[in-house]
Amino acid sequence: MKLQTIVIGAAMYILLWIIAPYAESRYVEIKKSFAPVYEFLDPKSKIVIQAKKGEYYELIYEGTSWYQIKAKGKIGWLERGAGNVVKGQGITIFSIPVGTFLFFLLLLIATVAGASFLIYKQKTAEI
Repeated sequence: MKLQTIVIGAAMYILLWIIAPYAESRYVEIKKSFAPVYEFLDPKSKIVIQAKKGEYYELIYEGTSWYQIKAKGKIGWLERGAGNVVKGQGITIFSIPVGTFLFFLLLLIATVAGASFLIYKQKTAEI
């Protein structure tokens, strides 16, 4: 019984550790076909990357007309009209949202652990 509790507890802790960064972080979803991400808060500065429609970038700071984002390991500035702030970044695994996939995985692990425990308990009762 202790082993089952430890396994389920460890699985839940690992899943929460994986999910937590996605639940807390805010992202900018790019809405324009192409949106330049500038090195500095100036449209005349160097373009760090060209963001494409549908991409998500981690939001660092939200100003009145600019977003500061983390884009491919670099910090840059994006015009506010080029994207919208969202809670998650739409991450999928096998075309399933991450939260749904991890919840299913947790249920599967709990079911296997419960069934294993019942089988073990039945075998020890027969001996």
